[in-house]
Amino acid sequence: MNLSKHVTLAEFERSETAINRGINNSMNEWEIERAKLVCENCFEPIREHLAQPIKINSGFRSGALNRAIGGASTSQHSLGEAIDLDLHDRDLFEWVIDNVEFDQLIAEFPSGGKASWFHISYRKGRLRKQVLVGIKQKGKTVYLPWEQGKSYF
Repeated sequence: MNLSKHVTLAEFERSETAINRGINNSMNEWEIERAKLVCENCFEPIREHLAQPIKINSGFRSGALNRAIGGASTSQHSLGEAIDLDLHDRDLFEWVIDNVEFDQLIAEFPSGGKASWFHISYRKGRLRKQVLVGIKQKGKTVYLPWEQGKSYF
C-alpha cells in the first residue's frame, strides 16, 4: 500500500528498534490518513524538488515504540503526522520553509554546516508553520526558534 507516490506504508512504519524489540508498530486507519497527508503535502514536494529518492529515518511510532526510544509523549510521530528525513543541507531547509506547507519543521542537531536530519510534520487545518532548531544544552535537547540569517548549521 502506498501513502503517496514515493512512500509505502511499510516504509513509513519501519523501525529497527521495533523489529529488534518485537514492538508492534502498525498504524490504524486514522493514523494512516494522517500519514498520507504528511507524505503528500510535505515529503512529495521535497522529493519532486530534489528529483531523487529520500531516506525516511523515522515515520510512525506506536506508543510502545515512542516510549522505548524516549520520544516526547506529545510526539506527532505517534499520530502519523510526522516524518524524519535523511536531509542535511541548510539551503534545502530554507527552501522547505519557503515552499512547503507544514505544521512544524526542525533542523535537528546541526553541526559542521549540516543538520543531522530534518523533522517535518503536517496537521490538516492546523498548520503553525513553526520552524525550530534542535540543539543539545547540558545533555538535554532544546528547541530554539529559527531566525533567518542566524548561523545554526
